[in-house]
Amino acid sequence: MRPIQFAIYKGMAGKWGALQLNLASPHFYSGKQKDYTGYEAMENGTLRDGWKIREGTIFMEITSTKDRNVYDWDNKVVIALSITDVGKILHCLFTGEECNIMHDPGAKSETQGKVKKNLAIASPKGTSKGCMIRASQTVAGQTKTHQVPLSGDELIVLKELLQAAIPLMLKWN
Repeated sequence: MRPIQFAIYKGMAGKWGALQLNLASPHFYSGKQKDYTGYEAMENGTLRDGWKIREGTIFMEITSTKDRNVYDWDNKVVIALSITDVGKILHCLFTGEECNIMHDPGAKSETQGKVKKNLAIASPKGTSKGCMIRASQTVAGQTKTHQVPLSGDELIVLKELLQAAIPLMLKWN
């Protein structure tokens, strides 16, 4: 069973936007063959020869509003958060220090540098007062930026979900 999406909507006044988090479980692969459940890849609790496991991901989708309670999902920014990224975000949420994550989806390929994604989290008054999450994406010199404020109580839920996601992303559950 797939986890339910966690979403925060801040568009009642036609300001800010929405943030959604979706957890993608780890998957197994052998060459081009994929096994999302591990049924073919596992035998007696261990990986079969030739199979590898890739950690899960949290997909963060963020967008702005177009009007009161109307979100611009056609222009959303999607950032795939790795275990390392989740650790950076948790560090930020626990300490109040600013967090900046940069992704280049084409890194180490011929499309390197064509798309750049940035995620910034700042809480200048401390995480008990909340934070601002800002994501941007630049493609061919065109940048789109979205930001969503989170309250202190929303951050508590976010922290708990991110901590609970780590074992699921590594299949340690």
